[in-house]
Amino acid sequence: MQPVRMYCWHFMAYPHLPADFDENNESGWVTVPNKLWDGEKSRGLYQEYLGQLAYADELGFDGMVLNEHHQNIYGLMPSPNILASALTQITKNGKIVVLGNLPPLYLNPLRVAEEYAMIDNMSNGRLIAGFAVGGGPEAFNYNVPSPQGRRRLWEAIDLIVKSWTDDGPFSHEGPCYPMRYVNIWPKPLQQPHPDIWVPGSRSVESMAEVAKRGYCYFLSSRSHGGGTRMAAKEFAGVMKDHGKTYTPFKMGVLLSVYVSETDEQAKAESQEGIFYFLRNCLKGHLRKEGRSMTFGPGVPSQSLKSWEAFLDSSRAAAGGDLLGDAKDWKDLESKNSIMVGSPETVRKKLWEFVEDAKVGNLLIQFQFGNMKDELARKSMKLFAEEVMPAMRRDSAEHFAKDFPMLDEMEAAQ
Repeated sequence: MQPVRMYCWHFMAYPHLPADFDENNESGWVTVPNKLWDGEKSRGLYQEYLGQLAYADELGFDGMVLNEHHQNIYGLMPSPNILASALTQITKNGKIVVLGNLPPLYLNPLRVAEEYAMIDNMSNGRLIAGFAVGGGPEAFNYNVPSPQGRRRLWEAIDLIVKSWTDDGPFSHEGPCYPMRYVNIWPKPLQQPHPDIWVPGSRSVESMAEVAKRGYCYFLSSRSHGGGTRMAAKEFAGVMKDHGKTYTPFKMGVLLSVYVSETDEQAKAESQEGIFYFLRNCLKGHLRKEGRSMTFGPGVPSQSLKSWEAFLDSSRAAAGGDLLGDAKDWKDLESKNSIMVGSPETVRKKLWEFVEDAKVGNLLIQFQFGNMKDELARKSMKLFAEEVMPAMRRDSAEHFAKDFPMLDEMEAAQ
């Protein structure tokens, strides 16, 4: 039996903003002034964040998750591969998930193939390789036109995988990345290649491309509920159309959690960090207030059909607040985004989510904004000791009942 897999995702937000940041700045993305970076206060910050991920490995999480963003305070990881390489030396067991590199921003995707292969070897075969087209802000950060992004992404992924599985040298005559010699050294340790995850926001095009290649689809959303269940059903249908069978481990989601001894204590301890994250780090992205460079015609890369669907859903929810607009706990709880409470409260909410959505990869954020190191570690420890065991036990039984083919797949492996 296979239980739900729980990973620790760290966004590495910038924690030293002035108290009047929201009042005086239009966004935490793209145009946020880098004069706000305080080098002295930030000395040791990466070590602190990497230490929390290493602690997740000690606690028995299934893996640690990194991602790529540029020119923002939301996530200080313009090069997640550097941090992944550091994790290869301070962790031993969990998968190292990079979700993901953004090939459309790069001149040559073979650089990604080479770096991922190095990380896989350095980690003794623990890499999960993620690839993404990049959100709207990334198009502005690197001045790469979004409408070209999707075509560049899938050509890059296919080329990278071929460079891992086929013997070189060989040539590649693609429209975006013509290569005279493809012959990477080293090759990945995992055979035929590391698992591949690709995020998407429920666009039919992304689901189809992921499904036909047999990769894992990650739902790129911070708000959950009925939408996540519908996305899982949609992806299962798309997989069926391509002759594949959906299992919970073909899909992942981002969740955010803070655990303390009681519900009241959890709110008191996490309030500063969570609302710092919502108010500042999501400004210009998932807040109505501020200058947004996230959505627009062709930004991020999407088809006309997906853009029309986005407009229709936006009109239907006209006047509705985004996650970053939450002003208090009641407001936040209505978003179904961040689970805060005692171990029992969090376990119950998380189980209801898994039982309903039938998703097997849970990528969980424990650190928020300017949250203190000791609080993030406390929450992770309580989760690992008092939530994770029950989730693994109950989900294994639940998945075995609803997805009997999992046992056959496991036996075949």
